[in-house]
Amino acid sequence: MKVMRRRKFLAAAGNVALVSACLAGCSALQGGDPDPTLNPNQAVKRVDAVLDDTFKAVRPELKWRDGPIRTTEGRNSFTNTSNGELTVGRTRYVRTKVSKEKLSELIKAVDTHWRREGFKIGELHPERPSFSATTPDGCTIKLSVGGVNNVYFDVGVGAISPGSGFQLKGEEGDKFPKAPNGGPDYTPDVRDRYWST
Repeated sequence: MKVMRRRKFLAAAGNVALVSACLAGCSALQGGDPDPTLNPNQAVKRVDAVLDDTFKAVRPELKWRDGPIRTTEGRNSFTNTSNGELTVGRTRYVRTKVSKEKLSELIKAVDTHWRREGFKIGELHPERPSFSATTPDGCTIKLSVGGVNNVYFDVGVGAISPGSGFQLKGEEGDKFPKAPNGGPDYTPDVRDRYWST
């Protein structure tokens, strides 16, 4: 019994490590980290292009809101100094209410599109559906489903850091309604004749 629990724990830990690596803009699914070649503004365009292409592949069309661009400076694990790299990412939240019955259809449409584009597909986690993929140029994307069937996509890609204190002006994302706790409300708020039934 203890051996089974240990195996399940090690498998779960491995999956968490893989997803974390993907969201950090690494290409762990491809077997190595490509050196970033994009500047931060090019990285923003790349992130948005991957999101836009994914959403264009889903029909009927989904409504969505973009979160702000996030940047994380890469650090040397021994000296804790900047390694000259930056991860640029964004989360896109689906506003369309997707019913449980249509969730698998949405996942299938996204999976089909990513495979057709040559993305390397990661594991599907069916209990709270999520799966990730890596583009040939090292951009990572993950589809996740939250507790109230809120669907969101996280995308990240590596860029060359322009130095400390870097800010991307004009990339604050869309305005979200306020949740009861005062923060942004990510709950889907648009009914669709197809996706919501």
